Amino acid sequence: MESNETKGMLKIVVFGALDAGKTTFVETISGKELLIKGEYGRITNSFDFVQLDHGNYFIQLFATPGHRRFSFMWPTIAIGMHGAIFLIDSTVGISPVDKELIEFIGKYKVPYVVATNKDDLVHLPPELVRNELKLPEEVPIINTSSVIKQNLNTVMDTLIDKITDANNK
Repeated sequence: MESNETKGMLKIVVFGALDAGKTTFVETISGKELLIKGEYGRITNSFDFVQLDHGNYFIQLFATPGHRRFSFMWPTIAIGMHGAIFLIDSTVGISPVDKELIEFIGKYKVPYVVATNKDDLVHLPPELVRNELKLPEEVPIINTSSVIKQNLNTVMDTLIDKITDANNK
């Protein structure tokens, strides 16, 4: 078994609007319940953080608060990120905050994957997401459910492949 010192280290940040499922995604993909949650009611008002082994990488996985009033935290959390996961709440569709976040992520010029979360409740067609957010074809859009663990590893594997490809260019 490789030690964390010999594995590559990646910082990945999960972005998404309020109630998109960022905390559940982070807990489910890591298999760890967050010991400290910065929440008031159901609104995350700090960032979530876990560390996990995934393939050849030791990943520091952060999730931002999704409420617009905490957007001042987004740039701080984004510093040094190697890639991003952008979660969309399929039960809501594309919100104004989603449009703002996709523009924000784009400014960092890092690989990212779009995950339409809560697919177990409502299926949001990838082509609709691509058209509404004006996403280029090379941005993967994956239907997920953090609750039933649908495609979470696919999201992580796809993003790691994109990061690895970008680093090899």
